[in-house]
Amino acid sequence: MKREPIRVVGSHKDVLPTTAPWRMLRPDVLTSIVAPSGLADSGLDARLRLRLCQLRRLPVATSRVLLEFDGPGAGQQILCQRDGSACEGGDLRLAALATIDALREATGGELRLELLGVKSVRAFDTSVMMVAVQTAADDGTVRLVGAALVEDDLLVAVVRATLHAANRLAAPLLVRRHQLA
Repeated sequence: MKREPIRVVGSHKDVLPTTAPWRMLRPDVLTSIVAPSGLADSGLDARLRLRLCQLRRLPVATSRVLLEFDGPGAGQQILCQRDGSACEGGDLRLAALATIDALREATGGELRLELLGVKSVRAFDTSVMMVAVQTAADDGTVRLVGAALVEDDLLVAVVRATLHAANRLAAPLLVRRHQLA
């Protein structure tokens, strides 16, 4: 029996799911987000780098998470803190929210993320921190998920996972903001 060669009809842009509760970015939109013009040539490392991550227990069952980041600009520092209930899940959520605050500040308010959840999962004989966020897009909402291995500190893993979730959207905004400054 002779096999017919596979014939592609249309482009891959035409086959993206549209009925799912989440939306996928079209490849042309994703390409413009991941590699905007001038990003590779800018020489700028368009990321926030974590310098300090502290958890403080306050009176009356309250926690404070304090984060300090180096921004993409020379000498730019961003300090964010969040207070909330003192429990393990609450502390992880506070770290993710403080990271979202830092991203909002670094992008001048252009990137608005909503935290959907933080979860530690066991996979491949190691702990992995998962963070889900969503943001508004022209055609609805876009959900993003970030993951980071838990090495020594759960809070640091949450911060890294949150940054991983938002990196594709934040990087072009950080580059553009730095170039305008």
